[in-house]
Amino acid sequence: MNFDKRYWVLIGAAMLFATIASATTVWLSFINPGFRECNSVSAACFGTFGMIPCMVSGILILLPVMVAIPYILGQNEKPGLASVLLMSCFVIYTGFDALNNISALFGFYESYHLAHTALTSTNNVTGTILGTGESYC
Repeated sequence: MNFDKRYWVLIGAAMLFATIASATTVWLSFINPGFRECNSVSAACFGTFGMIPCMVSGILILLPVMVAIPYILGQNEKPGLASVLLMSCFVIYTGFDALNNISALFGFYESYHLAHTALTSTNNVTGTILGTGESYC
């Protein structure tokens, strides 16, 4: 049961972006007293367990989930299209999340609106599927 090393590039990118997104979300919540988490799934977790525990667990859970994808699809020994596309979705989402927060911090409104629009659409879908409702923003 080998695991192709090229998958680690996607896993590392997703975890890096998720870490940046989490750190900047915490920073935004400190500098903006009216801060509101847009993702209804994250907001439900924050309300139950707190922001920091949810973010740390989210980053830590990302690793086994992304490692499991190629195994579940039977593409662990060499990269397959389905595994790469699915794992790329994680990278893109976490990348947009990091871009959204960094853009908000530095006042880059064009990139903020682009990332925010993509995230809102995705959050509406995931919130509907998981039963927490649509995006709060």
